Amino acid sequence: MGNVKKSSVNIFSAILTFFVLLLIAVGAMVTTTNSGMAVPDWPTTFGYNMFSFPFSRWIGGVFYEHSHRLVASAVGLMTIVLFLLILFKEKRMWLKTAGTAALLLVVLQGVLGGLRVVWMKDQIGIIHAALAQGFLVLIGLIWLATSRFWILDNLDEPSYKAHNNKTVPLLFLILSVVIYIQLLLGAAMRHAHLGLSITDFPLAYGQIFPHITAEELSKINTKREAIGLPPTTLVQIHLQLAHRFSALIIFLLGLFLFFSIKKREKKDTIFFITRLLLLLVGLQIALGAFVIWSGKENFITTTHVVVGALILLLSSLATTLLYRKEWLLKAKQKELEIPFYPSSPYSNPKN
Repeated sequence: MGNVKKSSVNIFSAILTFFVLLLIAVGAMVTTTNSGMAVPDWPTTFGYNMFSFPFSRWIGGVFYEHSHRLVASAVGLMTIVLFLLILFKEKRMWLKTAGTAALLLVVLQGVLGGLRVVWMKDQIGIIHAALAQGFLVLIGLIWLATSRFWILDNLDEPSYKAHNNKTVPLLFLILSVVIYIQLLLGAAMRHAHLGLSITDFPLAYGQIFPHITAEELSKINTKREAIGLPPTTLVQIHLQLAHRFSALIIFLLGLFLFFSIKKREKKDTIFFITRLLLLLVGLQIALGAFVIWSGKENFITTTHVVVGALILLLSSLATTLLYRKEWLLKAKQKELEIPFYPSSPYSNPKN
């Protein structure tokens, strides 16, 4: 089993996963620095073909926005290559479907990125950010499904029986959904371009659960104007409160899963992923606090976005592995019950 070589699809999807993370990082820097409209035309850059734009003019916000376009172009081209590799080298139909979905999604992302500039709509930016996270998960799953770990998984029974609990996969699925929702809340906050709607932490305007009236909001905005911050809205304040609350849910769910899996099997891959996931969630909470305390310092805010994407990716990979383990166990049990079952799904672990 150890002689199985890494496939070109696996290597290329791993590289593409890294570039998608890089793209999310550059995109976050664009939003954080309010550089989204630093280049007012699309698909050209100040009338130039984007690939021939003079480097001497990569200054200030133009540097971030133009870099974002170039990295996005690289991701688009790499996705086309990945699609072709899957088309000609993969036999699994569901992987071909995933490759096609990735190609369509990256094209849609390119169009949305352009429309964000042409139409100057922040709402498109939110959708753009949401799809970027989904695209990262999709490429990550392709990378996982073409790895030697996936192909050579021999269903080590003690480990699998330890996790033969439908609650754990379901909780990981719920965790992934909550993480995605939290990332959407963060995107809605960032793309409003109103700065920090709540400027203190861990309290919010000196309270745990603040109830802010319209009159109090007016006073808050007067104070914000005095320190150079744009006025906020009740919707944005509630979004930030929901973002904080969902972070607490993610941490508690991650902690529960960590100790649940630790009791069963400490050397399992899922335990390793869960431990790393919990560490990243702790780091993410710390980064979120420093985003507020630093007044949205660019590097800290961008790192916060990237770590959030990594948390979603890890949770999604763990969820996939756990549900696959369930499926493999059922398939093996079926094979054991019917000794001469000619085409057991378990007999071909590449499916």
